[in-house]
Amino acid sequence: MSHDARRELLGELIDHAALFPPASMDMPEAMEADRAARDGEHAWMLGRFICPASRLGELPAGAPRLSVVLDGGEGDLEVVHDARLDGREVELVEARIDPAWIPDTQQLVQAKLGEGVEAFWELAPGRGLRGAVAAVREARAGAKIRCGGATAAPPVEAVAEFIAACRDAGVRFKATAGLHHAIRAGDAHGFLNVLAAAVFAYVDGLSAEELVPLLAEEDPGAFAADADAFAVGDRRASAEQIAEARRDLFVAYGSCSFDEPVADLVALGVL
Repeated sequence: MSHDARRELLGELIDHAALFPPASMDMPEAMEADRAARDGEHAWMLGRFICPASRLGELPAGAPRLSVVLDGGEGDLEVVHDARLDGREVELVEARIDPAWIPDTQQLVQAKLGEGVEAFWELAPGRGLRGAVAAVREARAGAKIRCGGATAAPPVEAVAEFIAACRDAGVRFKATAGLHHAIRAGDAHGFLNVLAAAVFAYVDGLSAEELVPLLAEEDPGAFAADADAFAVGDRRASAEQIAEARRDLFVAYGSCSFDEPVADLVALGVL
């Protein structure tokens, strides 16, 4: 059966973070925005709704499947456990963490939440990254990278090293913050650049150094996607190759807006 490369590239790519800056919606407004996105033409691009553990109690009945940010400490796992007993569909938990705590924290996640919930631990780029990714791999968890937001965006070299390290370790990753637009502009990373780096790291086995030009590319004309393939410059990946990269390496990224990335992709002619 043939697959559409655009669907494989963008399917469930965006985890909706409407509660988080810069959107910072209140819960009713965020739920309305999420419902509108899930009822729209491009709903197939939408994955989970991201909710802090401290706000799970505000969710209305019938909320979508969730990724929960652990924002209050060890007690958050009990809150998530209770939410699941109440029928909340929690697929992921995620948190910023000292890599030294990953083994013990992962054990707590498994003890409280069981095998049905996957954890993604946010890692800082720079020295020690490979060791931190190795700790994530040993814990059978996922990794997460922050691409901007309240803190300065990491340089393209740091993002490239993170993607290459995850690929080498067989660790799936998420991204968050700063990916407001498809194509890189100035110091702001583009989500299509990160997608390209992940896909071609996986498909072509590119080194971190070889990923840098993909992450640094600011020319929208360098990117193309149609039913058959995703291409950047002279690199090309088929629908089947993209599906494998999305399954095994780049899971999703968190965005406070769904409309902005969709509008960018429409303007680029990808959608």
